[in-house]
Amino acid sequence: MELKKWKDLIKMSAQYQNQDFWDTLSPENSSHNKKHSFSGLEQDKINRFLSNQDIYPRCDIYECNGNIKIEAELPGVCKNDIKVSLAGNELIINGKCSSFHQHLRYFLKERHSRSFEKVLTLPMPVDKYSIETSFEHGILSISLPILFQEEEAIPIFVKSEETL
Repeated sequence: MELKKWKDLIKMSAQYQNQDFWDTLSPENSSHNKKHSFSGLEQDKINRFLSNQDIYPRCDIYECNGNIKIEAELPGVCKNDIKVSLAGNELIINGKCSSFHQHLRYFLKERHSRSFEKVLTLPMPVDKYSIETSFEHGILSISLPILFQEEEAIPIFVKSEETL
């Protein structure tokens, strides 16, 4: 690449050098920013991408050996920044990932810092007292033992027409 093109690229990337720019793209601040304006189409795409929280983290849910297994991709997220909770039949994974470092000079910044929450509806009841989790190589693994309950037979009495 020619030196002039490099200079133009560095000059153009200067807008990505501070956290203020990235904060304007967060779902919490979806209003148009006066300082950094985008065309309507670009802003719409950015808002749709950032507001679609349910796609992050990407998860797999499957049954294995009497357990519901959930695996969530969380690359670059610290274990201490992840919270998992169970409310009724919904498993909630939330946390934050931070990829912005103040002391660095970015030439390209595609990964943004954000908070996330993913709510997964469990397909069957689980034993909430025996849930196990692990976090290795950016994958959060959750094992929820399926609660097998014998359905209690409830007698239903059929009335005859005479008693109606």
